[in-house]
Amino acid sequence: MLRRVPADDMYVVQTVETGKDIRLPAEVPREYAALRSGDAQHAAQWIRVVSNDAHLHHLFLSRRPDISIGFKDFRKLVPGVSDPGNNLGVVVTHDPDLPPELVEAGAPEFAGWAVRRDGVEPLPIEIEPHVVGLAQLTGKWPIEQLAANSVMVVGCGSIGSAAAEALAGYGVGRVELVDPDRFLWHNMLRHALGPESVGRFKVAAMKDHLAQHWPQQTVVAHRRDVVTEAHYIRPIVDRVDLVLCAADGIAPRRVVSHLSRRARKAAILACVLDNGSIGEVIRLRPTPRFGCLLCLRQQLADQGAMDAEADQELDYGTGRVHQPMTAVPPDLRYVGTFAAKVAIATLLESLHGDHTQQVPGEHAIIGLRPAGDLAAPFDLSQAGDVRWSSIPRPRTSCPTCSPG
Repeated sequence: MLRRVPADDMYVVQTVETGKDIRLPAEVPREYAALRSGDAQHAAQWIRVVSNDAHLHHLFLSRRPDISIGFKDFRKLVPGVSDPGNNLGVVVTHDPDLPPELVEAGAPEFAGWAVRRDGVEPLPIEIEPHVVGLAQLTGKWPIEQLAANSVMVVGCGSIGSAAAEALAGYGVGRVELVDPDRFLWHNMLRHALGPESVGRFKVAAMKDHLAQHWPQQTVVAHRRDVVTEAHYIRPIVDRVDLVLCAADGIAPRRVVSHLSRRARKAAILACVLDNGSIGEVIRLRPTPRFGCLLCLRQQLADQGAMDAEADQELDYGTGRVHQPMTAVPPDLRYVGTFAAKVAIATLLESLHGDHTQQVPGEHAIIGLRPAGDLAAPFDLSQAGDVRWSSIPRPRTSCPTCSPG
């Protein structure tokens, strides 16, 4: 028996008869809401075929639109099919003995048919696979390695929410979210969350959001300010493998740079600058070769570049007085996803020895809608450009890299 969903022109299996008077219900989990609706009690046939010919015909017809097979010929292929009269008959045939070469060619084990007296056409049919979700990528992506890793995301705004979603999509096993603010109406334009989350604390709403879409991931929510509650943040940095900071402003970014360096953990800092005309992603690695955020900013100041930290202190994103900026949602999601990619590449290269994940440098400037009127290295002139460079060695006077 099938349920029909007229709005989507879809039939869903409701009951399967596996033997005489033996009918088993097809339980549809609650999360598959679209598959649980429809008009009940549409009879269908479920026929096991003993020859491969029927499913070879299904493969052929599926690749040639607007071609059907005559009902009498179909009956020869599928003995036992009922005459539909003047109605539509739905038939599912099962051929469990298909040779591997036919399966590889695309012949299905289960095939759907729309049966009419004037012709029979193939119906697309989908069977729930044994494995769904990220596990489907096993063997093609380092699922097991990343499932053992953890990342702290500081700042769950537009960039941070996109980064957190991307980390989940890459398969990071545990994410610890840090943000003190609530999700409000003005956030909705650029955020992964929607109106259902207005009024909630961002970390709690993001935790629920990620759990709904990526149930294999563990998410821990910390409603904390990374600056005023650094004593609480420090042990989180100690227990994660990497920190990704998408917070606005000088203070939180400097705190993340300092704490991650002291904990000898890599950190990725992501933001947009100059009213969203360019993106910036910085990778900080605690080695003698690379300095911290302060070392990089001092080098840029010496070169006469824009004061990027001060640019971050603009009203946008403070959580108090909102001044709309011109950064559009996809650009912010692009920067967040880019930062997550750098984070994943860093984890895979440094912790798992995957040299296919090397990135070109430590400091990336991303063209979003650049005017080309900024000083180097922010002087991109084309959208989509990514300029990579290194960052300086630790300064001897740096309080983070060379504490006295």
